[in-house]
Amino acid sequence: MSSIGTFGSYTQARLAIYASQAGLSVTGNNIANINTYGYTRQRLEQSSFYAGGADRYYSSFGARTGNGVLCTGVSQLRDPYLDIRYRSQMSNVGAMDAKLGGLEGIQAILDEVSDGEDGFGIISAQLDKMYDALQQLTDQTGHDVYDTQVRAAADALAKQINSYANRLSELYNNTLAGYKQDVETVNNILSNIRDLNASIRKSEIHGDNALELRDERNLLIDQLSEYMKIDVIYTEEDIGAGQTVEKLTIRLGNANPDADVTTDSTLLVDGTYAAQFSMTQVPQPNPNFDPTKPPNGVDNFQYLKPDGSGTNNANLAQLIDSPNFDLTVSELRDSNGRLLYTMEKGRLETITEADYNASGGKATTVTDPDTNVTTITVFTKSGNQYYKQVYTKTPSAAVALDDNDLYGALQSERELLTEAGEYSTADTIAKIDENAAGKRGIPYYQKALDSLAVQLASAFNAANQGFMRNEKGEYIDKDGKPLILDGTTLTTDIKLTDDQLAYLEANGNKVGFNMFSVRGDTDNAEGITASNISVSATWASGEQIISSFVRPSNQDIATTDSTNILHMVALFTTKMDYLPSAVAPDSSDIPLFNGTFGEMWDNIGSVLGHDMKGTSTLLDNYYAASVTLDTSRDSVSGVDLNDEAMNLMQYSKSYNAACRLMTTLDSLLDKLINGTGITT
Repeated sequence: MSSIGTFGSYTQARLAIYASQAGLSVTGNNIANINTYGYTRQRLEQSSFYAGGADRYYSSFGARTGNGVLCTGVSQLRDPYLDIRYRSQMSNVGAMDAKLGGLEGIQAILDEVSDGEDGFGIISAQLDKMYDALQQLTDQTGHDVYDTQVRAAADALAKQINSYANRLSELYNNTLAGYKQDVETVNNILSNIRDLNASIRKSEIHGDNALELRDERNLLIDQLSEYMKIDVIYTEEDIGAGQTVEKLTIRLGNANPDADVTTDSTLLVDGTYAAQFSMTQVPQPNPNFDPTKPPNGVDNFQYLKPDGSGTNNANLAQLIDSPNFDLTVSELRDSNGRLLYTMEKGRLETITEADYNASGGKATTVTDPDTNVTTITVFTKSGNQYYKQVYTKTPSAAVALDDNDLYGALQSERELLTEAGEYSTADTIAKIDENAAGKRGIPYYQKALDSLAVQLASAFNAANQGFMRNEKGEYIDKDGKPLILDGTTLTTDIKLTDDQLAYLEANGNKVGFNMFSVRGDTDNAEGITASNISVSATWASGEQIISSFVRPSNQDIATTDSTNILHMVALFTTKMDYLPSAVAPDSSDIPLFNGTFGEMWDNIGSVLGHDMKGTSTLLDNYYAASVTLDTSRDSVSGVDLNDEAMNLMQYSKSYNAACRLMTTLDSLLDKLINGTGITT
C-alpha cells in the first residue's frame, strides 16, 4: 500500500498550488525589475517534501511516494568568480581613467597647436618674435625703438610662461580638491556597506535573505572597486543556537609589488564594522629651519605651532596634510562608534595547584596602556588537574598606508599630485617609491616648464653681462687699460686661472645686467621659476641690452658693434642641457633633454602625448575587458524576458495542473464516500 493516504493527496495538490503561486510571484518580480539598475535575477528554491520513517502497516509491496513540494526560499543568480574578475578589472579602469583625466587637463593647458600665429603654438610664436626682434637689433644697434621691441617680445614670452604655470597650479589645486572629495566618497561607500551589512544580518536572523539589500550592497562594492583594488570575502558567522549568518569582509587587494609590505591588505570592512580614510597628518615644518645647524630653542626650530611660533616638539606642532598626500586607514568602528576588538584564544596550559591557589581560581585582566591590548587569563580545575588559558583582546588600530598600497582612481589622482618623474629627488626614490623617476604627474610638467624658464633666463642673463675688452681681446679696466697679473695679460685667448679670475672680478670693467628676474621690480634672478620669470626692473626701465663687450680704442663705449646681439641670436639655435637638478635640488644630474629652447618646449608636448597615448591605450583595453565581463555577469544575473516568459508558462501550467489534481481528487473522494456500496 502507499505511504500517503487518501487525504494526503490533497496536501500534494495544495503544496503544488503554493509553489506555483510563489514561482509566478518571483517571475513577476523579475519582470517588474527588468530595468532596475543593479537588480539581480531571483530564483525560487524548491525541494521535494518527503516524510521519513516506516508506517505501522507498511507493506513491502506498496510504492512509497513523496508528500509534495516545499518552497525553501528565494535566491539570487550570481557568479562570484565573475564578480571578482569584474571588480579587479574595474580597479584598472578607475586607475587609467583618473590618470587620463589628469593628463587631459594638462593637455588643455600646454597643447597649443594652431593657437599661435601661422598655425604655430603661442610659446613657439613668442620665441620666434623675440628671435626676429634680436635679428633686427643687430642692424640697428643703439636704437631705443628696436631694443624696446626685443624687450616687449621677451616680456610677452615671460608672461605667457607665467600664464601656463599659473594654470598648471590651478589644475593642481582642482585635482587636490577632487582627490579629497573622492576620499570622502570612499568613506561614504564604506559606511553604507557597513550599515547594509548590519541590516542584512538582522534580516537573516529573522529568516529573510534581504535580496534587495544585497543588490544595493553589490552596487556599492562595484563602485568601491573603481577607487581601489579590493578583496571581497563572504564567510558564515556563528551567532549561537546552531544558527549562522553571512559575514562580509573587504580588504585592500595586495596592490603593492613589495612582498615585504603587509599594509596593502588592510581590513576596510569587517561585518558591521568599517574603517575610514583620512589624509596622513605630519608636523608643519619651519620654513626657516637650517638643517646644517642643530635645532635649538632660540632661533632654529624644526616645526611651527598652531599660533605660528617655533617648537622642536613634534607633538606640539601644527598638523598638516602629508606633502605626499598619503592616506591612513582608521580603526574599525560600528555605526554607534564602538571599536572593533578581536579575541585570540591561547592554548590550554597545565599549571600546579599552588599556581591555581595563588590565583584564587579567578580570572585576571591586564591592559597595556600603550597598545590598549587586554590580556585575560582564565584559571580552571578539573578533578586533580589545574589549567590556565590566555585570551588576548586586541583593539582595531589605524594603519598608515605605504606609497603603493592602493591601486585605482585614488592612487592615480594622488600620483598626479605627487609624481615628478625625472625631477624626483634621490630621497623620494630611496625612501618612498623606487619607480618614481618613471611616473609623471602635474609636478613633472611644472618642473619641465621651470626648466625652460630657468634655462632661458640664465642663458640671456649670462649673455648680457661680462667684462669689457679691447679690440685685441685684452680685458681692460674702467680706464681702458689692459689687465696684467704677474706679467701675464688677461685675454679671451687663454683659460684664466682662479687667481686671474679673482683679479678680473676685482679690477675688470664689468658691465651689463640681468635681462630676466624673479619679479618686475627687481633684478634678482635667484629662484626663477615659470610662475615668476619676468623682465628685470633695469631692462624694463629702458636700459639697453649690451650689444658688444669690445671697446674700440678711439671710443669710450661700443656703439655699432653687435657681436653680443649676434651671440644672443645664436642662443636660439644652441643646444643646451636641461638638468633636473637645476630646478629640483637633490634630483638627477643627468640631462633630461638636450636641445634648443623651442625643442625643449616641443619635448614637453611630446612627453605629454606619449603619456596620454599609453594611458589611453590601456584604458581602452581595460574598458573593453570590463564590458565583456559585465556582459557575462548580466547573462547570469540579469533578467531575460525570454526566460521569464518560459517560467510564466511553466508555473501557469503547473498551477493549472495542480488545480486539476485537486478537482480530480475531489471527484474520486466523492465517489468513494457517496458512491461506494450503493446499488442501482
